[in-house]
Amino acid sequence: MRSVKILLILIAMIMVPILSSAANERAVVDSTYKNLSGVMETLDYINKTYVDEEKLKGDKLLYGAIKGMLATLDPYSAFMEPVEYKEMREESSGNYSGIGVEITVRNEVLTVVSPFEKSPGWKKGLRPGDRIIKIDGITTKNMTSTDAVKKIRGQKGTPVVLTIVHENAEKSEDIEIIRDNIKIKSVVFYINKENIGYIRLRQFLETSDEDVNNAVKEMEKSNAKGIILDLRNNPGGLLNVSANISDIFLPAEKLIVYTQGRDKNNNRKFVAKAGSKYAESVPVIILVNKGSASASEIVTGALQDNKRAVIMGTKTFGKGSVQSIYSLTDGSGLRLTTAYYYTPSGKKIHEKGIEPDVVAEDAVFSELIYKLAYQEHFANYAKQYVKNNPKLDLTNKFTIEDKTVEEFAREVRVKGFTISEADTLTNKEGIKKQLKIEIVRALLGEEAAENEITEQDEIVKKAEDLIKVFEIFKATEK
Repeated sequence: MRSVKILLILIAMIMVPILSSAANERAVVDSTYKNLSGVMETLDYINKTYVDEEKLKGDKLLYGAIKGMLATLDPYSAFMEPVEYKEMREESSGNYSGIGVEITVRNEVLTVVSPFEKSPGWKKGLRPGDRIIKIDGITTKNMTSTDAVKKIRGQKGTPVVLTIVHENAEKSEDIEIIRDNIKIKSVVFYINKENIGYIRLRQFLETSDEDVNNAVKEMEKSNAKGIILDLRNNPGGLLNVSANISDIFLPAEKLIVYTQGRDKNNNRKFVAKAGSKYAESVPVIILVNKGSASASEIVTGALQDNKRAVIMGTKTFGKGSVQSIYSLTDGSGLRLTTAYYYTPSGKKIHEKGIEPDVVAEDAVFSELIYKLAYQEHFANYAKQYVKNNPKLDLTNKFTIEDKTVEEFAREVRVKGFTISEADTLTNKEGIKKQLKIEIVRALLGEEAAENEITEQDEIVKKAEDLIKVFEIFKATEK
């Protein structure tokens, strides 16, 4: 009977917003309550006559009923048992144990929104758009994203096997990933030799707005010519943080984003406050791709509609719904879609995404490069290369020669990796780039490797060129 009572309380909680709606929605309420008798009768029959009494103990029946109810709504609404709810709270602060991949259900298929950089999933070659069809051999068909997260996460050092179908691939492949503690450093930044600022925002966490603001202040001190805000493969995060980051770059009273739902309490407007003259006037270019979702799309839409930034890249993911979090009395939680995001001009983000002003496709690595990377052949070769070249100097335009690529190919063959001479020739430039990144990492550390990745990035180079053109144009106006 405890489950029945708690279920009634939860139903009442969910119905409260509906009861407070307009009178023309009365029919929805009446219909819902009328059908509750069937729920109660079903629970009564289960409690009295179901054959396996063990399955009726505790909260399994209750939790299953609530999950089933929410599963009929959308991929983002979910019930979280106490342990899941606690993990969700930990994730918002950037610390949890798993493989570091944001997932959702798209077109009824469990799909990767984006892997977090340097996470176990990222290292194993997971990419935005990958379809996950099995987790440890269990099909993901009809599986909610919450249940999938529960199966994928686990204790550090334990393996999980995902059966993946990459976009445009004909066959699936099993990828074993070792779980680890995920500690997300959400913001990295630097100012290049030409005095252009670059900010990489990986996820919108509790301190991300403060971190971005500090980065912009450093760029203001250097009077940087422009700022590149890289939101590629950023799956989103906290709404208030995305509004605060948008506010940094917008003049006072500019609309950032607004939300609309059935309950007027979920209708909100976020408006910019006065900031620094530099931050509100410096040229800004935002980089996006299909892995940019949710909070990333709020920032992108806010600065695009206010004509405050040029958006470069490819169409964003299109996740523009608001999930309200409710804490329940037994320590569990409810994530419920309660509104949609709209950009300042009134564009609905959900399932539509945001189109860039300048289309620029991300570089696509071949399957060979991905496999060499997640089997750590580049990293292992780089460590040995640095050891064998103690006087190595990376300051004088260090380049990878053809003979180094050939030597690398010979070594990975010895280790059992299949790579033909034709494969080596076709992928030569890609191999050179990855080897240089890993050699820089082995010799100078993680931050230097991050800079090398950015310096190799053709889209970042295009963004830098656009800022330079702006500087030339501004100079001719004087």
